[in-house]
Amino acid sequence: MSSGSIRKRILTIAALTIAVTLAAAGAALILVFEQHVLKRIAIELEIRSSELAKAFELDADGNPLINHDLADARYQLPYGGAYWQISEGAVQLLRSRSLWDQILDTSAVKVEDKSKGAFEIDGPNKSELYVLERSVKLEGADGPRTFQLAVALDHADIGELRHAFSLDVAKILFLLALLLIGGAWLQMRFGLQPLHQLRASLTAVREGRTSRLTGTLPEEIKPLVDDLNRLLDRQDELVRKARDRAGLLAHGLKTPLTILSSEVARLERSGQHAHAAILHEQCEAIGAHVERELARARTHGAIQAVSMRTLVLPIVDRLVDLMSRIDSANSITWSIKVPENVSAAMETDDFAEVVGNLLDNARKWARSAVTVQVHTADDGSTVLSVSDDGPGVPGDRRQLILQRGVHFAPDSHHSSGLGLAIVSDTLAEYGRELIVADTETGCTISFEIEPPRRSERKHGDGAMKLRPAVIQ
Repeated sequence: MSSGSIRKRILTIAALTIAVTLAAAGAALILVFEQHVLKRIAIELEIRSSELAKAFELDADGNPLINHDLADARYQLPYGGAYWQISEGAVQLLRSRSLWDQILDTSAVKVEDKSKGAFEIDGPNKSELYVLERSVKLEGADGPRTFQLAVALDHADIGELRHAFSLDVAKILFLLALLLIGGAWLQMRFGLQPLHQLRASLTAVREGRTSRLTGTLPEEIKPLVDDLNRLLDRQDELVRKARDRAGLLAHGLKTPLTILSSEVARLERSGQHAHAAILHEQCEAIGAHVERELARARTHGAIQAVSMRTLVLPIVDRLVDLMSRIDSANSITWSIKVPENVSAAMETDDFAEVVGNLLDNARKWARSAVTVQVHTADDGSTVLSVSDDGPGVPGDRRQLILQRGVHFAPDSHHSSGLGLAIVSDTLAEYGRELIVADTETGCTISFEIEPPRRSERKHGDGAMKLRPAVIQ
């Protein structure tokens, strides 16, 4: 995918949105989990405080004691993570074995904070503890006495639970992210499918397989399709008018050229040969230009040849028959190797114009034989080639054969030098080009009559290509 593709941008935004959303959701879940754990710890401390209060009493001498062992075995393990302590004022009277040589120092905690419930203090071995402290009054020999009962649990247990929960949440959210990103990809793929259909329709228009954008498209894209079709209609109209004007202009020049030709003949008869030669040369130049513009005006091009197919064999047969009649004095053998069902993706008149000029060019160069055949090229395109057994195209002249007015035919005094130039212009309208190559027996000129399917080649400008020909 290119860096500017809609697909990549949508997928990137979706992935970032999913990642940020799930990260925030994960953090919120962990926070909520921790809050619930803290509430559960507070309840646990309440239970432990009640248990400690039930086990606490004064003996006959007024000494505090615990009348039975408490349920949590961690109270008996040094630094076991569960602690209790009984104090009177600032004096610690009793404490769990788990505190060992330490005490629960709650003196720094404000009274109002203690009254709110559990609070945190530093514990043994640099640990953090959740502590709940209550005041209990018991009747002593000298009257009521107030004791502070404190129970505590190590914060490390909460941290381990939080860490384990975070890992589980991360795994689940990661899988969820993959599913959501996959869903976003599927949504993007099917959501952008109409754009692929639009692209395929545009390709069909460009390749001449249809005249307008077609297909069932969503309402969001339909206005764009309608605008593009209107643009194609407008383009067709402009091209048609331009060709009509070019044709009218060229036809309009023919009558003055005929009059000028008559004047040339009159000058020749009156002995003004120099002036007649100059005027004749200019008339030929204007005539050649007119003929070329007429040929271009007749060219329908790829857009006008939409969905049009021309059977190759009937056109070739008709033109070969015509050429053999024109060249009846020269005993040229015409060979046609064209399957009956082969068709050209060109408008009939354009195809006939191209083949006719190629056959006429081959006729002028051939010594004894001309071959017309259709074969499939390496790139999958269908190619029509016209081969002759003439002298070929000299290397120093190959760059000139497509130029207007240049001719090397034996009967060049009857040639305008426009044949291959007109062919080149016509094929350029279809995005195709001539391929000129020398063979062991002469020269071969070929062109595509059916481009490869879904061809992505750029439309050529009709320039000549020189490369070895492969004729089966």
